[in-house]
Amino acid sequence: MILVLNLKMNLSKDNIIEYENAIHDKNIVVLPQYPYLLFFNRQDRSYSLGSQDVSKYSKGSYTGEVCAKGLKSLGVKYSLVGHSERKEYFNEDINDFRMKMQNAMDNDIIPIYCVSQSEEEYINDKELKEIENQLEAIPNYIKYIVIAFEPTWLIGSTDLNIDYDHINKVMVKIKEWLMERNINHSIIYGGGVSSNNVSELKKLNCVDGFIISSSALDLNELDKIYTSINNW
Repeated sequence: MILVLNLKMNLSKDNIIEYENAIHDKNIVVLPQYPYLLFFNRQDRSYSLGSQDVSKYSKGSYTGEVCAKGLKSLGVKYSLVGHSERKEYFNEDINDFRMKMQNAMDNDIIPIYCVSQSEEEYINDKELKEIENQLEAIPNYIKYIVIAFEPTWLIGSTDLNIDYDHINKVMVKIKEWLMERNINHSIIYGGGVSSNNVSELKKLNCVDGFIISSSALDLNELDKIYTSINNW
């Protein structure tokens, strides 16, 4: 079971110290902002540390970028790659994501590759061609990858009207694609995950865990989700 907490641009320095204290004994993956990575370095922690992104460049004069080698030196084990917000706001595409995954793997960082679906694609792409197109970014020689399927219109929401059958269909498709290529993997789901629906979501055939954002910021809600998914 994998539970990934994407904290995005939330929490101040004081908040992040309190947050780390609250989660230090949980078997989760936490993704803070870059400046806060060093606050997640206690020796007795149960969580794993991840980054919200990684540069597609391994080295060089790219002001503002953060390379995989630098992240690894801070104890980063996982890195998010390909989040829908990177596509929407930074115009990144599968070529960028392939380079990022390669750099992560070269530094023993496990990519958490986000495969997204818009509401329009949900309605019109019945054969899941766009899902397949995104999977083509995965390098052939990858040893292990975490795939996070996220319907974009549900990210950050608490919408209870989730199409469980559709999510299951997509995750089965992703699993089949990975198995055909002998890629070791875990598949997690994100989008509207809450304590109200996680018990139903964890019944999906191929789900190995979840990625949450809004729910991760509410420690009471996080505790409920964490308890639920650990009663597998």
